[in-house]
Amino acid sequence: MANDAYTQQALGRDLNFQIRIRANLMSVAWEILDEAADVEFHDQRARFARQTINNPDAYVPSISTWIVMRPNLMAFETSYNFQAHAVVTAAGDPDILSQLHSDWNELAGVMPVPPPI
Repeated sequence: MANDAYTQQALGRDLNFQIRIRANLMSVAWEILDEAADVEFHDQRARFARQTINNPDAYVPSISTWIVMRPNLMAFETSYNFQAHAVVTAAGDPDILSQLHSDWNELAGVMPVPPPI
């Protein structure tokens, strides 16, 4: 069965899934802090990484509900595991990490200046 808004929002609200998001978010945040200072937009990216590390619980619920609609999570089946009493996704941590890396600039509020015409 294909994923839809119902399956994905159930996944985003699942506390077990939110634990995975928290761990992956922390992993990416530490990677951002370790990146070279000359990476484009590093200051903004690092500022958001610090905010995330200092207060992950402020970010996890909202990130969990939108990341489930992004390509790396929509591409994998979402189902309900009755034994675990949890909504689960076939997406692995590498898929979540990749999506967080792809979206980090937007999360950090990076607003690139368009080139002059």
